[in-house]
Amino acid sequence: MRKPNFTFIQALLWLTLYLFLVFYGVQKVEDWASGITSATIYVGFYLMAVYIQSHWLFPRYFKKNDYGFYLVLSIGVLLGIVILRMYVEYEALFLRLRHHRFYDFTFQHFAFVFITQLLASLFGVMLRVAFDYVALLQRQEQLRSQQIVSELNLLKAQVQPHFLFNTLNNIYALAVAKSDQTPAVVAKLSDIMRYFVDEAPRDLVPLQNELTFLQNYVELEQIRLRFPVNISFEITPPNPQILVPPMLLIPFVENVFKHGVDKTTPNNEAVIIVAVTPEKLYFQVKNTVFEDSKGRWRGLENLQKRLNLLFPEGYELRTERENGYFVASLSFSITTVSTP
Repeated sequence: MRKPNFTFIQALLWLTLYLFLVFYGVQKVEDWASGITSATIYVGFYLMAVYIQSHWLFPRYFKKNDYGFYLVLSIGVLLGIVILRMYVEYEALFLRLRHHRFYDFTFQHFAFVFITQLLASLFGVMLRVAFDYVALLQRQEQLRSQQIVSELNLLKAQVQPHFLFNTLNNIYALAVAKSDQTPAVVAKLSDIMRYFVDEAPRDLVPLQNELTFLQNYVELEQIRLRFPVNISFEITPPNPQILVPPMLLIPFVENVFKHGVDKTTPNNEAVIIVAVTPEKLYFQVKNTVFEDSKGRWRGLENLQKRLNLLFPEGYELRTERENGYFVASLSFSITTVSTP
């Protein structure tokens, strides 16, 4: 939540009130000196009543549950301000400017000053309540933002251990078999680990970096398979200014190797499509499924939670089976960074 500029708003309101009282006074008595003097006195004492109440009496005594002392002190301060204002108006408007006898020490004068100063004091209370309410909303918004960041980090972190566990198992199997592919797998894992360390902690990364990470992951998974998956990439050349949340697309590709591969046959296919418009990114993974495949995407719930946090204004996630293929597609609004 953007913090309002209360100082500017208050200054503008007080200036508006002052100008209104000046023109009202001048129009009433047809005398600029009297109009300006009376408006200055009014606004000056209103300011005194409002801010004594909002910045001292109410927060110091009422909010600390000292209601009795707050009430007595508020009445005392109010009467003091009323008497002081009556004296100032008597001296300035009645004696020096020889204005209306209303400003003499009369009951009508006292009643008018008392009521207007009481209203100003009540306005001070409402002003303090408004300050506290906005501060409370800001704290709640800050806590919500911190909670969202924590949840995103947790959901993001859940991807890494699972992936590393599988990869280390693959490297172990290759090492036991004394495979010539072991060094290549370790090098590819090093590239992916660098992405985890350098890119994954960020809120947004260039789309090209995310796609490179996906391709490294695919190559790493392909090495361990007896019959590698026939994967084709259909990628619109990404704009280097497009940014996406890191590790957002990996669950789609990971699902291919978890549920879309039959290790006993070479008939494994997958298509990864990335298309970008000026406003949205469209991502789709289409892979073969088999009759004995459970077809259950266990990472879907995790992914949906993260998408709900990242795109509260909406996204589109679809999963379906069609003609022996499992199709998962995602579209969301993209962020671009302007070049200097």
